[in-house]
Amino acid sequence: MSPATEDPVPSPQMPSQDSPSQQPHSTPDPAPNGDEARRSGLGAVLQEEEFSVADAIGGPRGIIESVLPTLLFVVLFVSTRSVMIAAVAATAAVAVLLIARIVQRQSISTVLGGLLAAALGAVLAIRSGEGSDFYWPGIVTNAVALLVLLTSLAFRRPLVGLMVGLLDPRVKDWVEDPDARRVYTRATLLFVLLYAAKLAVQLPLLLTGQVAALGAAKIAMGLPAFVIVAYLVWLMHRGLLSRRDRD
Repeated sequence: MSPATEDPVPSPQMPSQDSPSQQPHSTPDPAPNGDEARRSGLGAVLQEEEFSVADAIGGPRGIIESVLPTLLFVVLFVSTRSVMIAAVAATAAVAVLLIARIVQRQSISTVLGGLLAAALGAVLAIRSGEGSDFYWPGIVTNAVALLVLLTSLAFRRPLVGLMVGLLDPRVKDWVEDPDARRVYTRATLLFVLLYAAKLAVQLPLLLTGQVAALGAAKIAMGLPAFVIVAYLVWLMHRGLLSRRDRD
């Protein structure tokens, strides 16, 4: 999983916050090119001997892409009480971030997803006149991510295990290893808890129209929460590798 502009389903790259900008960083999310996947997100940190917060969140750029659109929307909505101004400005900010990646010939997958979500959220908010409707795409993304994670567990193919098996050849046989299956099942459950918590906190705020509180919750439960979960998953993965080395 990697940081992105929308909450993502765990993937080799990507947190962006939950609201349009992202996944679990985070969306759910299209895969970036291989080099970038190794540089940021869960896929990057799992292959390192030392945990790197910068790799997990994609560095300063990851923070900006994740936080700026939501922060901009909240500040402008609270100060102007204009859904139009706040929604258009937030969407324009994502568009600028996307153009910057295109100019620099970098992967645009996560920012493109954020732009689509921001544009959809802007349309919903402007049509209804309710600022909280801007966040519906992020809420739906969280729900879909949670469903995907739970489905992977139900089929005994935890999503984190599928991802790590593709990234790290040392555990490509994880399906046949009971210890590895337990590790990646618990790791997947961490993401289940993360997305369930996002929905439990943010959906009531959305339904009651608490725009400022919802924006704050999205930011707090975006990158910071993703980094914590990524670190715990990294510890689990390193522990598994250590046990394998001893054997």
